[in-house]
Amino acid sequence: MPVPEVKKGKWSKERERTKSGRWRRKRSDADQPRKGKHTTLKIALAIIGLIAIALIVIYFFFPQLLDWLF
Repeated sequence: MPVPEVKKGKWSKERERTKSGRWRRKRSDADQPRKGKHTTLKIALAIIGLIAIALIVIYFFFPQLLDWLF
């Protein structure tokens, strides 16, 4: 089956099939891996959240540890 092309003015865009079988315009960066958006921010927030949860658990279940630290 030939690859359909969309012609707008003098430009034509090559198309490719998605995993579901639909046709879509081929991206100029299609062969490159996608960059994750804000992955470092998500990891930092997850670490801060885990630390906060650990401190809350220590505060409620082991208050004597906080007396020793502070």
